[in-house]
Amino acid sequence: EIFSSSYGGLSWQSMGQGEQRTLSAYFVKAALSSPTFLPKAFSSEESLQVMKTTLGHLPPSVENAMDNELRQKMFDHLVEEEDYRSAADVLATLRMESQDTDSPYYKTPAERTDVYVKISECFLNEDDIVEAETFVTRAGSAV
Repeated sequence: EIFSSSYGGLSWQSMGQGEQRTLSAYFVKAALSSPTFLPKAFSSEESLQVMKTTLGHLPPSVENAMDNELRQKMFDHLVEEEDYRSAADVLATLRMESQDTDSPYYKTPAERTDVYVKISECFLNEDDIVEAETFVTRAGSAV
């Protein structure tokens, strides 16, 4: 278990939801704070899976929306690797607040539209017209 040594020997499954959220937020911050971690982690399928799991177990807000920064970096890496479906799946989890302009997750309508278009383009690269259309519709709704 990858998280075991980082959290007092507990396995991920034996932790409570609050502990998982705390550890996930810490992981995101630590991953982005290290100049060498992400390049190495992106070369490992296991590390990519840990990052995806981590992003699925976060508290409602992470300091400075660092989780979105990690999602964007993962998206960029996956597009570079031409893994368009995974890239789209990661970017589709981007937290985007449309009402609260003080939220670190706030995105303007143009920014939200850009995200949806990028996701749609990834699905088109995978010849998944149905999923692409879903995100084109969301892009249209964002403006």
